[in-house]
Amino acid sequence: MEQGEFARRETGVGIGAARAFELVRKDLHKEFGADFFRSYIDPLRLVAEIDGVALFRAGSQVAKERLKHQVQHRLEAQMRLYAPGVVSVDFLLEHEIPEDLRDLADARIEEARPGAAQRAQPQSFTFETFCQDVSNQRAFAVAQMIATDTSVAFPVWLVHSAPGFGKTHLLSALAQQAVRSTPDRKVLMMTGQEFLEQFQAALHKKRDATAFKEAVRAADLLIIDDFHRICGKRATEEEAFDTFNDVTRRGGQVVLAANHSAQGLEGLDDTLRARLKGAASCEILEPDAPLRRRILDMRVQHHQRLTPGFTVASDALDMIAERMHGSGRDLDGALAQLLIEWKISGGNPVTLEAAANALQTQLSDASERRITVQLVQKVVARNYNMSLQQLLERTRRHSIARPRQIAMFLACKMTHASLPDIGARFGGFDHTTVMYARDRIAALVEQDVAFRGEIENIARAIRREP
Repeated sequence: MEQGEFARRETGVGIGAARAFELVRKDLHKEFGADFFRSYIDPLRLVAEIDGVALFRAGSQVAKERLKHQVQHRLEAQMRLYAPGVVSVDFLLEHEIPEDLRDLADARIEEARPGAAQRAQPQSFTFETFCQDVSNQRAFAVAQMIATDTSVAFPVWLVHSAPGFGKTHLLSALAQQAVRSTPDRKVLMMTGQEFLEQFQAALHKKRDATAFKEAVRAADLLIIDDFHRICGKRATEEEAFDTFNDVTRRGGQVVLAANHSAQGLEGLDDTLRARLKGAASCEILEPDAPLRRRILDMRVQHHQRLTPGFTVASDALDMIAERMHGSGRDLDGALAQLLIEWKISGGNPVTLEAAANALQTQLSDASERRITVQLVQKVVARNYNMSLQQLLERTRRHSIARPRQIAMFLACKMTHASLPDIGARFGGFDHTTVMYARDRIAALVEQDVAFRGEIENIARAIRREP
């Protein structure tokens, strides 16, 4: 990839999906060759962008399968460089496209041509569409601060959470607002996978990554989503470390998103881990029922703009918010299913009963609350009549160390968190400490019936916690 292409993309953060696709087509033509491009990529038409998914019309079943296997990954990566709001792409045949979207494809291609009047884009990842509460308000406030203020209070910022809690939305909103607020600010947003692939491709093709380095380090605001994707790739980690130092040394800002905190990123080089541990960071927690309800309202309004007449009963949305624990992506999937239900019913409002039937499998899977490390800590501390601060205190006193070991044991058994992440959430313990606590409590459970009953009671209390 040439340096000029990177420079062009730095200023393309805020463009729409249609214009982005027109630019991406040129890159794909070079990458796949004229024959393949003419047969499979050139006939593609962008139909719509819905909640970050760009939908394309494919000409045949054979073309659809070839596109999914050979083009989808590259198209997604290239689209995100131009339009960060595009998270993924999908290919549909003519009969698979909803009736109300079929006429949009040609209109969107026309819209993307230079000089054409820009229509309002579908809902994208902006600050206005980001639903916030106590679980994410600190991260939201910092993102707004970085987007609107070019003075750098903290050169590197890491936002972390489990998948689907809004990191990509927040970073995309930050990128778009930064371009609007300061048009001459060089903003570059990419994923960790894209950073990895493009750096390694530069090394492989030319044995010289100078063009890549100059393009990435020229950014005033460098944003990398899914940063955890580079962990364990030593050369790429070294390049990332040097890139961060270079950008911040010039007065620039680096923003990262990952699935874990710096302490919990498995495979990360110690030097880079130390750099990130010294950075500012915010965690986004799982949305509670009221926030899930607000997210559903926002998503329904978006679908209604694209599909007039789409209606879901209020009690159905209440039910989904209460019973579907998890991420915003789970809620997106639920509403997509309800949209299908609405179309099949001939446009009748989706009732509570219809929603329950359509989402039976998802609701069954989501009926048991997703248990977090924070929840385990809260219940264990309460069970032993101590504060959370006492539970997390780094001391060998038995009255604190034993409850802490129990909490670590239950976190290992009842959550999906990794050992390093659990250690980080207990104040920065090494993963070997978590392993020791897990194995020690497991041995006591096997040896002592009374102690086993005590642990089982705590586990039941965790599951019952509202």
